[in-house]
Amino acid sequence: MKSRLEKLLKIPAFVAMIQHEFERPLNKEYMTDVYDCPAWQTFMGPATFPNKRMGLLFCVDAIPAFAAGTLSLKPAEFINLSLPPALRTLSENIMLLMLLPNNLEKGPAQKKYYDWAADFELNDIVRNGLSFFYY
Repeated sequence: MKSRLEKLLKIPAFVAMIQHEFERPLNKEYMTDVYDCPAWQTFMGPATFPNKRMGLLFCVDAIPAFAAGTLSLKPAEFINLSLPPALRTLSENIMLLMLLPNNLEKGPAQKKYYDWAADFELNDIVRNGLSFFYY
């Protein structure tokens, strides 16, 4: 995950897209995006330019793996909320973290996968951040 994000930050077009929060039209009378909610403001802080942070939404849901319906999988993925709304959920902008089998019981059987992802994929990003290659 870290290497994928760092490679994206080498692409000027991607870097321009994640400036959306700072550059977007703003009307303080309305909540028009996730950036306007108090939880975002508290957790992420004010928008700055250039943007040196990304807000990622973690999503997991079961999908049929084949048209026959014989197997379901749970993609665990991130939606980058720092992108403009129209681009966030395009398949090319969703970052797949892992595929989980849907037949696992809830609780400890699934927890080991989430713990592994945290230990080997995410904790380093949280603790050490990413290398930024722009500006």
